[in-house]
Amino acid sequence: MMNSGFSVKEELRNDVDALQEPDAFAYFVDPSELSVLVQGWPEEMRLLLCMDAGGLCEFVVFHNDEEHAVFDRVADILDRPVGSFAVSPEVEGHPCRRLLFSEENALLKAIQESKTLEETAADYLINYNFAREEGLDFDELMRQRPELEQFQRVSTNKIFPIGTRKRRKLRTGPPEGYMPSAEVQPGECFYVRLEMWLAGGRMRIAASPEKPLPMVPTLVRDIAFRDDFASVYIPRDTLAAEWRPKDNMVIDIPAELFPAGFSDSCERREVKVSVMPRGIFVEFGAHIDVPPAPEPELLDPATLTPQPPAPRKSLWKSLHIPLIAVAGLGVTGLFSTIIAQTTGNDVAPDPAPKSAIFKTVAQMEP
Repeated sequence: MMNSGFSVKEELRNDVDALQEPDAFAYFVDPSELSVLVQGWPEEMRLLLCMDAGGLCEFVVFHNDEEHAVFDRVADILDRPVGSFAVSPEVEGHPCRRLLFSEENALLKAIQESKTLEETAADYLINYNFAREEGLDFDELMRQRPELEQFQRVSTNKIFPIGTRKRRKLRTGPPEGYMPSAEVQPGECFYVRLEMWLAGGRMRIAASPEKPLPMVPTLVRDIAFRDDFASVYIPRDTLAAEWRPKDNMVIDIPAELFPAGFSDSCERREVKVSVMPRGIFVEFGAHIDVPPAPEPELLDPATLTPQPPAPRKSLWKSLHIPLIAVAGLGVTGLFSTIIAQTTGNDVAPDPAPKSAIFKTVAQMEP
């Protein structure tokens, strides 16, 4: 079974914290996300959401310079003293509430759907700069002009309920996600280290992109993610029942099944694959830095040593072989002529009698 990253002591401590968790909290929106969520958001402005179990949810804008003083304003909105409401993300000296991935997404979606946040932030910035230039007390100025609305209120039910999460009871057994050794299903477990990379619109899990695939990839769509997206579950029947590490593994998962942006930022990473009787668990590891291919080195013409020209062959060396051949042919012809003349002086035999057809025919009288 894969390690979830929590010890038993941590789990018990979290259970105690859950029982004492405040029912109100302030969520500070990451400034880098505001420019994406709200078009035209002023760079100097910040945003937080005040929420409680009674259904209150107010969007509060404030200036960067008010970050430390804004907690008094939150205490007035939530009607609770500073320290009795939680803060997210964690701020030193204040109780912290850790949001689930789904809860944080719901808050960001509510911000994105707001129609007046950009206008509220722009008006707030104008009045803040005016008060600072004139040396006025900005808080006093805001109280004197209630028409300058700095809050936007919606119901928490439109986002997610507060204070209704199920409280976990203390228990002496193993924490959630663990099981006693006596309940572990019999069967062999295998652990292999592979790599995952994007290949043609699919997240591929195999040995390495540099090696040729040992088999056709198995396409899988029926998957499930852990709530922190640190690992993915794949059904066990994706591999053969008698699968062993020597049999290799090539699994493709469509990239659109992963969280938004995951495949874009996952060029190549290590993964630890645990093959167990109840499933295949792929734990995402660190990114693998692939060094760029070295560019071909350009030679400096100044460093090149000129090659000496090839020596010319003399005309006599080029022609002496053909001349010898011609001379040899001449001598051969001379000897042939002498032999022919010598044989020509011998007595020739009588010529053969001519055929009767060539004898003289007497002319006939007309």
